[in-house]
Amino acid sequence: MSAPIITFFNNKGGVGKTSLVYHLAWMLAELGHRVVAADLDPQANLTSAFLGEEEIEQLWSTGETRTVWSAIRPFVDDEGSIHAITPTSHR
Repeated sequence: MSAPIITFFNNKGGVGKTSLVYHLAWMLAELGHRVVAADLDPQANLTSAFLGEEEIEQLWSTGETRTVWSAIRPFVDDEGSIHAITPTSHR
């Protein structure tokens, strides 16, 4: 089964992408659809919109940024490395 993927992109900031995605995801979920909203913006505003203030404070109080961007940034900055993995057979 394949799931439809809807992507919103615009190089210009302030055009309403985050607000549109938030409300569209919320509406589709309310209609009974299973929805995943992936926030790839380093500011993580979409993620913040789905969380309560207490949850945001708890996540960010550690000072550690937990976004998709924080996971891939080391590779973009040539600080990360990918190692070959040798599969093992499980019997």
